Amino acid sequence: MPEKGELFQLLLLLGALFLALWRVEKENRFLWFEEEDVLVQVVVLSPPYEVDFGLRATVKVTGGELPELYGRRAVLTLYGTKDVPSKGFSLRAKVRAEERSFFISGSYRDIQEVGLYQTGVRELYIRRVEQRLEDQEIKALTLSYLFGESQETLPQDMQYYFLKTGLVHLLVISGFHVAMVFFVLRYLMPYPYGPLLGVIGVSLYVLLLVPQEPPVLRAWLMLLLWVLVRLQQGVPNTLNILLLSASVLLFFRPEFVHSYSFWLSFFATLYILLGLRLLPEGNSALYRYLLQPLGVSFFAFLGVSPLLLSFTHTSMGSVIFSPLVGYMFFPFTVYGILQILTFFSLPSFPLELLGKLILKTVSLLSVFDLSVELPLSTQFAYGSNVVLAVGMYIFGKVREKDKV
Repeated sequence: MPEKGELFQLLLLLGALFLALWRVEKENRFLWFEEEDVLVQVVVLSPPYEVDFGLRATVKVTGGELPELYGRRAVLTLYGTKDVPSKGFSLRAKVRAEERSFFISGSYRDIQEVGLYQTGVRELYIRRVEQRLEDQEIKALTLSYLFGESQETLPQDMQYYFLKTGLVHLLVISGFHVAMVFFVLRYLMPYPYGPLLGVIGVSLYVLLLVPQEPPVLRAWLMLLLWVLVRLQQGVPNTLNILLLSASVLLFFRPEFVHSYSFWLSFFATLYILLGLRLLPEGNSALYRYLLQPLGVSFFAFLGVSPLLLSFTHTSMGSVIFSPLVGYMFFPFTVYGILQILTFFSLPSFPLELLGKLILKTVSLLSVFDLSVELPLSTQFAYGSNVVLAVGMYIFGKVREKDKV
């Protein structure tokens, strides 16, 4: 039988899930329209890429004649140019909404105002990185890995290598980044000031320096709750913390209910937590630094693969290669955090050397084709994930009972 606390958190999550679905569907009934020619104000979120007769980019609508779209993301197609005039601008364009997706298309000549975007801390850091790092590949890796810039900033061959090896998840800012920022800062001061410094530093990192995507928000909330329990001299139940974090996100950001990145992050973490209960206990260095990381990679692979197969492919390489490349990312991450703390005033050579080593390793590993293609329906993907998670939970409880 599940513990009362875990059962309560599960019921809370189910309630938040159904409420989010109801809220989003109710809102979407009023957001469907064929096409309107209106004035929109946008902020560019991703590096533009060329398409026929222009370019395309992901933008956020921040103003204009459609208030119902404020704060929403859209795909912008801008004709007659090869670059955007500014990070933020307004233009008169065609706006189309289909279900949960929004599309804006217009001509470069119809841009009316530019420079509507105020430079923030994140932009100052990005400019600093661009000034300090000369190697284009390392610059792209740093911006993508530490600041959540689109992976499209990487050269196309490197994007292909990360996808083929199943290591593209390492570029997504999530729990690993949040944990690393916390632990670097946590040991700068004695307890209990160290954990508080770590939480403050992580909060500034999440709120000011990286896009507030579902994986990083989930990891941030989990860390806050975990530290809060620890400071109260409690023993954190990480499964409860995961369920509560997901419930809070769905309550305040109901649109996450249709976000693949939210569910990929959630199921990856859920399967890792349930899988760790199934792994045998061990204290040897071989177990801690090789067998356990391989187990974690395997369970994360189990958690995300059905969802990935519902719209793309997956790779067994993520199980085998993640521990190896993850250890290589460790010093890169630590030095990157130190660079952030010093506004990239430290020598850039170590970061460039570590980055080159990572990229070279990923390119060499890409010769192994371990990709898996098995088209699954969305319903089957989610259903199989839930059923297997329940089975893992029950089996873990049985093992705990047998130990007692």
